[in-house]
Parts: sequence; C-alpha cells; structure tokens
Amino acid sequence: MVFALCVKKYAMALFTCINAAAAMLKLTHSFCRYTRLTCEDINHSNFFVKNYSQFSKGKICVTWDKQQTQLASQVYFGVWSQRLVNIKKGFSLKKTFINSNVTRRRKPMSDSYEPYQHAKYQIPADECTSQSNQFRKQPSEKTKRPLKIPNDFRLWEPVGKKNSNNGGNFRFRVVSYNVLAQYLLEYHPYLYTDCTPGNLKWKVRAAKLYDEILSLSPDIICLQEVQVSHLKSFYSKFEDMGYFGIFKQKTGHRQDGCAIYFKHSLFDLQDHNSVEYYQPEMPILNRDNIGLMVKLAPKSSSNTPIVVATTHLLYNPKRTDVRLAQMQVLLAEIDRFAYTKNGLGEGYLPIIITGDFNSTPDSAVVQLLDRGHVSVSSLRDNSDWERIGVTDNCQHLAVYLNRQKGVSTDFSMVKIHNSDYKNSAQNIQHESKYREMFNSDDVCHPLRLASVYDTMKNGLSYEATTYQDLWITVDYIYFSYCSSLRLVERLRLPTEAECEVLGRLPNDKYGSDHLVLAATFELKTSKSSL
Repeated sequence: MVFALCVKKYAMALFTCINAAAAMLKLTHSFCRYTRLTCEDINHSNFFVKNYSQFSKGKICVTWDKQQTQLASQVYFGVWSQRLVNIKKGFSLKKTFINSNVTRRRKPMSDSYEPYQHAKYQIPADECTSQSNQFRKQPSEKTKRPLKIPNDFRLWEPVGKKNSNNGGNFRFRVVSYNVLAQYLLEYHPYLYTDCTPGNLKWKVRAAKLYDEILSLSPDIICLQEVQVSHLKSFYSKFEDMGYFGIFKQKTGHRQDGCAIYFKHSLFDLQDHNSVEYYQPEMPILNRDNIGLMVKLAPKSSSNTPIVVATTHLLYNPKRTDVRLAQMQVLLAEIDRFAYTKNGLGEGYLPIIITGDFNSTPDSAVVQLLDRGHVSVSSLRDNSDWERIGVTDNCQHLAVYLNRQKGVSTDFSMVKIHNSDYKNSAQNIQHESKYREMFNSDDVCHPLRLASVYDTMKNGLSYEATTYQDLWITVDYIYFSYCSSLRLVERLRLPTEAECEVLGRLPNDKYGSDHLVLAATFELKTSKSSL
C-alpha cells in the first residue's frame, strides 16, 4: 500500500522529469550499463520484485555507489511509471529497454583456433590479443561499394607463337594459389578490417575458392596455406573430382602447409619429396616453412615425366636473407630430384616451380631464379653451409660428387635434415678442398628457369598478386626453359592500378587475399630433349 500511494503521488511528476532527462541526455542501454539498477538493490514486497525481474528479463548483478541512492529510487520509480504507461497502451513486456538496446555482437567465424606466434606476420601474441577489440570496426564505404570488375580483368593470354596443331604433344594446365588459412585470418583480424565480415567466414570463402579453382579446369593444383583441419572437410572434395593429393605440413606448431593435387586420369605419381627449411645446424634456417615436389608421368607412355614443386617462403619483409637461404635449399633438392640419366642422355626433367615466395620482382630471391645467380655478400650471416652440404651452386655436395662417379643420390646420402626421412649422412666430413664451394659472396644454380609472368605490362605498370600496404607481386610460376616444355597461355594478372577496383581481399568475388595464378603448358613427346 505504501508503494502504491508513492507511485500515485509522484508518478506524474517523476515521469515528466525522467522523460525530459532521457530526451536531453539521449539515454540508451549504455546509460543502463553505468547505472545498473537491479532487483537485488530494491527492498519491496515479493510481488513487486517478481514483476520487476520479469520486466528486466534477467539479473545484472552490479551494485550502485552510495552517492547514487537518491537517484536510484528516482530511476526506479520512473521506470515503473513508464511500465504502467506501456501496460495502458497495450505494449508487450517481452521486449525491454535493456535487451532492445544491447549491442549486437558478430557471430564468431566458423573455426576456432588457439593463438600462437606465427612467423608469417611477426606480431607478438599478447599484442594481438590486446588490440583485437581496437580493430573491430565496420567496413569503409569504399569496401561496401558493389564490385565493378572489368570483363577483361582475368583473361587467358596466349604466349608465343600460336600452334593450332600440337602434333600429339601433351597439354596440361597448372594452377598455383595461396588460399589463406582460416586460422591465420582469425588470429590476425586487424589485417582484414577493411573487408566485409561475411567475406571472411570460412564457409563463404571455401565456396568461392572451390568454384574459382574448378572454373580454371586445372590438371595440377598447387596450394599454399592449406589448413590441416580442412583437409578432410574441404580439400577432399578435389579427390572426389578425380584429383590425387600430396600434402606437407609446416614444421613446429604451424597448422597449415602446402599441397599438390593432380588428375589421376592424366598422370601417374612416380615419386614425391618434401623439403623442410628448418635446419638445426643453421642459424639462418630456423623457420618452419616447407616445400613439396612431385614427379608425374603422363599416362601416355611417349611423354617425359615432369617435376612440379610448390613452396611458401617466410613472410617477414626484413628477412630477405632467410628467404634466399630457403630458396637455396629448395633448388638443391629440385636439382637432386629432377636429375635423370638414361641411355638417351642425362640432364633435368622439365621443371615447374610455383608458390608464394613473399618476394618482389627486384628481390634477391627472384633475381636468383631469373638470372641464375645473385650477389649475397650483404645477406650472409655466420651460418656455415658446409654443415648441411649445400654448395653455392644450389647443389648437394654429395650429389655433385656422385654425378662425377655416375652414381645416383637418394636422400640418405645428403646432409640436410628432414623429419620425414631418415638420414645417415649428416656427420660425413668431406675433404677440405671442397670448402671453397661454400659460403662465397655469390649464389647460383644450374637450372634454366623462366617466369610465366612478365611482372611488368608494356614496361610501364607492375602486375600484382596481393595487397601488403600496397599492391605487389609475391606469387610466381617458373618453368624449365628447355626444348621439351613450352608455355602456351597464362591467366592474365592485373596491374597495381587495376587492382584498386577490388578493394581489399577477400571480397565478394575472391575467397583469398591472393590472386590465383594459372598457366597452360605443352610437353613434347620426344624423350631425347632433356
């Protein structure tokens, strides 16, 4: 009765004051977060407490400051008065002012992850955690605009002379794609704040990746940043489409790796080999990146086998020395793996190298591939390459010596470390006369390689494959510049300026933060031209 009389006496006056204050201060749920009126702080009969709890839709157990006692009662009466008015107007009590103004939280992305320090981005884990809320913002207006990608943005470009009659030669198409591991995306959300949140969900990205890859009709698919937990749930779909896959996980605690898929109807797998860039004896080779290669024989018995390799080199922009060292190890293994000797001669099988090299066209890594040699005097540390037996010619010393004897070299004869294979040669000491083959100021390789892409269009504009503060090229496809392998066509890459229409990747059209690379090759039937 006392409460009822108080409401009757003060309801109209308090209702007017509270409404005026609310209109002036534009009070919303944020006001409630600071005042936090709760049923536990009101000492009235059980009847009113029960009804108030129903009105508030749950308990928010926070107490008021002592100085707010008077305000607490006023706000309570005002809220109760507003409730009486709502009842009179027939409003539903199921939607309260507290819940109706609760900030809507975005749903978490599809895959959970455990945070750790990832070498790709070089960001401390505690810094990432502390900044995660800071970067949660809505996409910019530029990102929200509908994409208007030109029709000729990614077309197939013929390369060299047209040859309508291939004379029975074998044609095949290779695709290389950094598909962006979902756990890396979710662990580094600040890198994708300009992207629409829906485009960052794995289910959305996976569908785009799958459709884009299959639309290119590849015979061989080379993938980087393949997440281990998605091998069965997603990448197995390629096996259902007639592809056979080989996967190599990064070392350490990394949860992604590289994969190569090929059409089982076109190729037989003769051999495969993995490369681990982590070498315990080498300070410069202390990262968990890896490489992978396969030796494929076309089903037609008249065709030469080919070697296809893919890799994902270290990201850190300041560590060109590490990436160059990683490439030196990869080329040494390709040199061993692709070398052949038979009654018709000796030399290298046709080679295709793909991947995310995290290196721009003017870098030492790309210069080594393009020119066959590069000066490394400013990129050397105290690492002794003789410890792992890899010469400055990007060859295993054991391979070099065995070829002079006419003996083939398997992995057990080389000194590099690989957790996939047993190695009994790591402690072998060679004669001192071979020391001059290591640790010089120049690195070279014996493979004759050419890039599928020109990196510059018309000598004016650079091509681009991803955005890292600006649009740049870091993804490549190289192939043997020899008489038995010919580049027929390539999937056009846009220029840096043309990429501005994309906004930021992933977007409505593309499911990764890299653009896909693709090329069609022709393999001659003759086995004699190695």
